[in-house]
Amino acid sequence: MKVIDVKWQLGIDVVTREHGRKLRELVEEALDDPPVIVDFDGLQISSVSFFDEAFGQLALRQGNLDPFQKIQLKRLDKFDSALVDDIINSRLRESKKRAHAS
Repeated sequence: MKVIDVKWQLGIDVVTREHGRKLRELVEEALDDPPVIVDFDGLQISSVSFFDEAFGQLALRQGNLDPFQKIQLKRLDKFDSALVDDIINSRLRESKKRAHAS
């Protein structure tokens, strides 16, 4: 089990794709020893760019929800949680369309 403390590892100003990439890399490394707990400690991020890079790109690369069965998002703002769900679902649809097109 791995706990990723967003505030401690990325800071409190996490809104960019670069921050999202760093979080995604931490999550991908930790997936070898599930579960992965990503603790947002109540941060309100409200950034599509950050969440798309962190979790949307993971969904797009994997093409399924498998990695998300091993990831727990803790103390994530309610609005941000809905945003993450929308981004993951959108990227999964995109992944399926790409698979059918090839």
